[in-house]
Amino acid sequence: MPGKSQLAFIKIVDWLLTGFTALVAGYISYRFIMLLVGPVLGITDQTTKLYYPVQFHVDEEGMALMSDQELSVKLKHAKAIAIIEAPTPTGLLVPVKLIRFGMFGFIIWVMFLMRQIVRSVGKGQPFIPENGERLRWIGLSILLIIGFDFFHDILLNLFITPRLTFDSIVFETSNHFDFRFILLGLVILVIGEAFRIGAEMKKEQDLMI
Repeated sequence: MPGKSQLAFIKIVDWLLTGFTALVAGYISYRFIMLLVGPVLGITDQTTKLYYPVQFHVDEEGMALMSDQELSVKLKHAKAIAIIEAPTPTGLLVPVKLIRFGMFGFIIWVMFLMRQIVRSVGKGQPFIPENGERLRWIGLSILLIIGFDFFHDILLNLFITPRLTFDSIVFETSNHFDFRFILLGLVILVIGEAFRIGAEMKKEQDLMI
């Protein structure tokens, strides 16, 4: 069994995961309700803004002071958040929001699985096959979140980027396909499978003894 200091740390982590999960779930529930009663059903005047990360080309020159020397600096690319005010076409708003809700749903699922793992550690039973399954689901969920984010960007690039017009900004299409998170998901999958096999072998050994 873990010591007193370890148990206290485990309880704090458990409380943090529980609280953060509840906050995220509450926020997503609120946004979903506002989407239904506002832009979709038109019951109220509540609007749902569409936040859209964009990249754009910019040609701006400046100066940088380094080691008492003035060096010329030129900006070529920049990132920003575009906010599209309502009324946004429902045909575009609904699928974009549903994809985001799906991403947050998997994030909540990952935090729930992490809390289950933390609680098993608190009980002094970290090496059980169930934790291997949980780790595998966490890895799969991370890969699914990346997939949701990728298709979310494709949808926005198809329907929004070509329609954005500003006087001095030329927007560029971009996909947030982060290979670091793909690697993280794959590593967790491998660790989860190794953990599950090791836990099952330990269980068989205990039964033999």
